[in-house]
Amino acid sequence: MHYRTYITLFLLLCTCAPALSQSSHRALRRGDRAYKDGNYSEAEREYGSAIQDENSAKGNYNLGNALYERGEFGEAAKRYEEAAGLADDPEIRSRAYRNLGDSYYRQQDFKQAVESYKQSLRISPDDAETKYNLTKAIREIQQQQEQEQQENQQQDGDQQEQEQQQNGEGGENGDQQQQQQQAGEQSEDGEQSEQEQQQQPGTPGQPNANPDQPQMSREEAERQLGIAAEEEKRTLSRLRQADQQGCTGNKDW
Repeated sequence: MHYRTYITLFLLLCTCAPALSQSSHRALRRGDRAYKDGNYSEAEREYGSAIQDENSAKGNYNLGNALYERGEFGEAAKRYEEAAGLADDPEIRSRAYRNLGDSYYRQQDFKQAVESYKQSLRISPDDAETKYNLTKAIREIQQQQEQEQQENQQQDGDQQEQEQQQNGEGGENGDQQQQQQQAGEQSEDGEQSEQEQQQQPGTPGQPNANPDQPQMSREEAERQLGIAAEEEKRTLSRLRQADQQGCTGNKDW
């Protein structure tokens, strides 16, 4: 909104002064002077006093202007909406909707701002300033949507990365558990094999598993085999001699 808009509307509304009560009209004039001097707090009080005497489109519109300049955009929006509902003049109603859109814009409520500007343009479709403000509000909505989309994509990416990290940690833990389990099984198999070897007798070429059993040297084993062979020869010789002589012994009954 521009200051020139206010002055133009002030002059326009002043032409309707005879329709207002004398007290309300005087309060409006005092408010106009305070507003021109930049004393918006005083203007707010005077315009508020005017609408208490008579709730008019002019009083609400000008009060909205004072509130807007003080940065009270929410309260200003209420006054502009009230002015638009009370105004009989289409031009005043169109300006009230445009300023209503400006109030929503300053509150970053861009969707409501767009609707207010559209309302104004339905009444005054050739208003270049309102068209420009509508374009800005629409651009802000598009930027908000793009930002929300980027934030959603970022959140999705962070969530996927977190899930991948969790899955990776779970896989490593699973591999470690599997390796530990395999190592335990191998250890058990080794202990079992060792126990079986201890229980089995010694085999040729391997030491006897029983440490308490005496060991025979190779020389001793060969000597014993030699003795056994000589004994076998003597036994065979005696048997042949017995066959030749026959049986000579008597048998007692």
